[in-house]
Amino acid sequence: MDSNKKYWKGLEELNRTPEFVEKNKNEFAEPIPIEEVLSGSGLSAKTPRRDFLKALGFGVGAVTLAACQKVPVHKSIPYLIKPEEVTPGVANYYSSSYEGQAILVKTREGRPIKVEGNPNDVFSKGGLSAQAQASVLDLYDVNRLKDPKLKGVEAGWAEVDAYVMKELAAVAASGKCIRLVTSTVYSPSTLAVIAEFIAKYPTTKHINYDAVSYTGIIQANQNSFGKAVLPHYNFDKADVIVSFGADFLGTWISGEEFTRQYVSNRNSKSLANKKMSRHIQFETGMSMTGTNADARITTKPSEIGVALINLYNAISGTTLPGSKATGNKKVDTAIQLAAKELVAAKGKALVVSGSNDVATQVLVNAINSLLGSYGTTIDLDNPSKQYAGNDAAFVEFVSEVKRGDVGAVLFLNANPAYDYYKNDEFIAALKNVRLTVSFADHDDETALLATVNAPNHHYLETWGDANAVEGYYTVVQPTINPVYNTRQAEHSLLVWMENPIKDYYTYVRKTWDSGLLAKGGLSGQKGWETLLQTGMIIAAPATAGAYSFSLDLAGVTQKY
Repeated sequence: MDSNKKYWKGLEELNRTPEFVEKNKNEFAEPIPIEEVLSGSGLSAKTPRRDFLKALGFGVGAVTLAACQKVPVHKSIPYLIKPEEVTPGVANYYSSSYEGQAILVKTREGRPIKVEGNPNDVFSKGGLSAQAQASVLDLYDVNRLKDPKLKGVEAGWAEVDAYVMKELAAVAASGKCIRLVTSTVYSPSTLAVIAEFIAKYPTTKHINYDAVSYTGIIQANQNSFGKAVLPHYNFDKADVIVSFGADFLGTWISGEEFTRQYVSNRNSKSLANKKMSRHIQFETGMSMTGTNADARITTKPSEIGVALINLYNAISGTTLPGSKATGNKKVDTAIQLAAKELVAAKGKALVVSGSNDVATQVLVNAINSLLGSYGTTIDLDNPSKQYAGNDAAFVEFVSEVKRGDVGAVLFLNANPAYDYYKNDEFIAALKNVRLTVSFADHDDETALLATVNAPNHHYLETWGDANAVEGYYTVVQPTINPVYNTRQAEHSLLVWMENPIKDYYTYVRKTWDSGLLAKGGLSGQKGWETLLQTGMIIAAPATAGAYSFSLDLAGVTQKY
């Protein structure tokens, strides 16, 4: 709807004073009849194309200028002595590690701009997930915490250190427990720091907590074979793969590694040699893995346990107590056909499940044992260390907090206030804790509840190491100075335990010099420099052994 309202910028424009009229006409070298066009009869008269373009151009330009704000002035200071390794316009590359995977970081003039996989990486041989490639953006995130906080107010590190050390001493004197809750830690140096922290404060307990848990697999291996480990799966050695809801080409355990293994038996070379592997997928929802399977059978979650029992029966030739049909003819038929293919590929077969239920994983273990998968497609002697979260330990921790037994909690790379399945219960219980410390570099849900926020460095600003799978060690080295006033979490722990070594780089060097370098046949300063260039050490793997399953499955099948 048209509006006849007219607005003025001042009384001079309203009253059309002679001085205003004169200045308005002389505003541009070439007069633009804006006032005539936008007032009086000009609104109904035809506007020449030239005048219209002048008015439009002025309007767009004026709006743009009006929207501009002053920005800080950054003065460029040339090098007095240019670093030898820096040439403007020429990129430098550094080896580092992201979640245990060796990477190459591209930098320009001291700023990381791109992350790619290291071609010699054990997991993906140069491949890298989208999350890892995007991780460089977090470094420059303006929402990162820029300073430590004490009771919600920005404070200096000296003030935070004094407060935390006083509170830890008070908690230790009171006899209450201290808990360190982290996501899975597979860094040898970080584990050593935690061990020294526990030695300093003996009531401390370290709890591994993962938002995505694989406790079911770990506990099932403990029950089945006495080894509480997450296996290292070898999809490249499998001629027949049957998966029950495990998205191993997507998000299950080590997607990039499994994808590389999987395609090695399903590429054009495999087709030419007539040795392409077979893949059957039973799943409820669509997944990356399901879309690549030779056969995908839609299966309800309630049918998977029964389907596994029937698969065991078909392979073993026995009938477990409580066996029954799933009620889904397609699933029942597919199970019988899958069993025949698995038996034909005995020794080169693999069955996996994405369930976190211990009973389900015990059934999977029993099936793989019948197929002779242990020692070939499943390796328990060179296990993965990527996920060591213990659900039972965290549930017990929440109970301790509710009882008031815990006096201090430190959270590192863990946000249970957001992703714990009973987060309301956890949040309410946390109010009973005297000291809560978060090392999060953002104000996440748990950090907002903490008494102290000691923001951790971004991984591209840190020193460190990783041992994500047995025998494979990678190094983390900084590619830029800290962008904000953050501090590495391990450094904070060293300060709070009054360790003689305050510099974490020195601590990492100590860890490697004491034995890790020797695993790669390296030693001393030259060995350390070689490590920084290669980014990894690959030790000789242990021989993968075969394991036999001897548990009674009668109790397991009753669950279904």
